[in-house]
Parts: sequence; C-alpha cells; structure tokens
Amino acid sequence: MNAGLDKTRLVSNILMIILVMGNIFFSIQYMQSVKQQMNQDEVTQAKSQERLQTARFLKLFIDTVLNTKETISFENRVKLESDIRQLSDKALTTQWEAFVSSKNTKIAQEEAVRLMSMLGSKMI
Repeated sequence: MNAGLDKTRLVSNILMIILVMGNIFFSIQYMQSVKQQMNQDEVTQAKSQERLQTARFLKLFIDTVLNTKETISFENRVKLESDIRQLSDKALTTQWEAFVSSKNTKIAQEEAVRLMSMLGSKMI
C-alpha cells in the first residue's frame, strides 16, 4: 500500500513540476510578445509622424510657393528650409536645393514637380 502511495505522490509531483515549468515558459513567451508589440507600435507611430510631417511640409510648400503670385517672404523661405531639413531625407533635401537654385521659372517648375512627387511618394 505504501508503494502505491509513493508512486502517486511521485506522479503528482512530476505533473506539478511540468505545470509550473509550462506556466513559466508561457509567461516568458507572453512578455516577449508584449515587448515585440510595443516595438511595432513605436515603429508605426514613427512612420505616421514622418508622414504627417511630410504632409505638413507639402501643404506649406503649396500654400506659400505655388499658390502665390508674390515674392516669397524671407520668413517663409526660412520656414520651408527648416521644415525640409527636419524631414531628415537626403534625397528630399537635395531636390529642395535643386529647386531653390533653379536659374529660371521653367526649371523651377520642373524641380517643384519632382519635389512634390518625391514628397507624395514619401507619404505613401
């Protein structure tokens, strides 16, 4: 009778250890999953912020450069320059510089179209 009781205790202890180990394993998996989800959320938020910043620059560019018949004020030029640099995109900055250094209106229009196309692509 004593041997049967010892076997039962042994089996129940082994099952208990297996269950505890399973709980530990799944707890670790859950924590890793939560961390991964948080990292994905941060990346998604950063991309959304970048798209919003690009859209704001594009709107400012359209409003101050394309929708005006007057000379662009110094303050607006500085604001545009600052905003394009905040996007931290070398290709956009290079295209902006090509637009700004255009020698005539035809070239400026072509460079503006390229710049807007690049901005649109960045938002997608």
